[in-house]
Amino acid sequence: MKNAKASLSAGKKRVKNPMSEKGNKIVYLVLSFLLAVVFWLYVDNVKGNTMTKSFSGVPIEFIGADDTLPSRNLMLTEGADATLDLTISGPRMEVATMEKSDIRIQVNLNDITSIGTYTRSWTPVYPNNVNESNISVEKQSRSTITIQVDPLYSKQVPVNVNVAGKVEDGHIYTAERLAVEPSVLTLSGREEDVDQVDSARVSVDLTDVNSTLQREFEYELLDADGNVVENNKIRISDRRVMVTVPVYIVKDLALSVKFKESPGSQESDIRWNLEYDSITVAGEPANLENVNELLLGEIDLSSLLSDSEIPLDIGLPAGCVNLSGFTTTKLSVRFRNLDTKTFTATNISAIGNSENQYFNKMTNSVDVVLRGPAGELETVTPEDIRVVVDITEYVSNGTYSAPAIVLVDGHDEQVGAVGTCTVAFKITS
Repeated sequence: MKNAKASLSAGKKRVKNPMSEKGNKIVYLVLSFLLAVVFWLYVDNVKGNTMTKSFSGVPIEFIGADDTLPSRNLMLTEGADATLDLTISGPRMEVATMEKSDIRIQVNLNDITSIGTYTRSWTPVYPNNVNESNISVEKQSRSTITIQVDPLYSKQVPVNVNVAGKVEDGHIYTAERLAVEPSVLTLSGREEDVDQVDSARVSVDLTDVNSTLQREFEYELLDADGNVVENNKIRISDRRVMVTVPVYIVKDLALSVKFKESPGSQESDIRWNLEYDSITVAGEPANLENVNELLLGEIDLSSLLSDSEIPLDIGLPAGCVNLSGFTTTKLSVRFRNLDTKTFTATNISAIGNSENQYFNKMTNSVDVVLRGPAGELETVTPEDIRVVVDITEYVSNGTYSAPAIVLVDGHDEQVGAVGTCTVAFKITS
């Protein structure tokens, strides 16, 4: 029985799984294919399996033509547009995907220091992912490049801006603030080419524009008759220019003044008017959106001894343009129902002195002019008038002369001094 069971067990172990055998065959086939591909790539790329490829009209780069030669007042005049037909060979993996734009042909001009005709060899430059030692040139249309180097001629021409179109209503184009950077272009090349050009023109259309326009513009080169000059042999310092075309909002602003009042000099006691009471300006919206009037200054009425005509300058908001033309206006001030009278005041004192300072007046009396209603002025006496000097800023001993204020006591602020007065004094400690 034991032998029979052992024989049966051994028979079961020898039974084969058909699905497993099929999977093994697939794995074997895949591995064989991959090994074949790797071997082919190795043979193709390492063992010299090469291909050839031709390129026509490859442009030539002249090293030093744009910097070294101009720094020596020289220029490349003949041969600059030369091209080369080229056939190369190399590993298939590197050559097959190469395009004409991947190949650069370079000629070095950095050693040229004078005018003349030169013959130069050329050097091919391949993409960074290509091993140049694997690439060889099988055929070329020329082995050398012949060039001509001549003197470099330069001159400057102005950049003019031609502005057309009507801006949006309520706005204005302010030509006087037009800005161009650069405002001149430097042209270089052969004298006969450069001298064709008289100026450069930028064209700007402002139709329905409602804000300042600022951006780079292309330009046209013009001859003296205004005809367009097209010459690709002329080197130009800048290919574009930055143009700022100011387009401002227009606004009317009221003109006003402020009055400083004091007894006998109240705004209610005067009539006043401005020769011009408004002005039209133009500016950026941000500079004008919260501005409706211009304050021309503060007028101290006590400084006016009588009816006066006062010229006032008109200061504009930052960045704005005056469209009205006038830059000043005149303030007329007329006093109503007030008289003036002169008194001699002797009550002179000081304020602002420290405990160790002594005020010694040198001026014993001053003539002061008071203004107020006629009836009230008749009741004023010299004893009502005090002349006071503030000596807070005078900290050292010495002799000084300083302005003083005049106070009139007991007249309900209907009467006050006009004009100014000064007092001489000594300070001791």
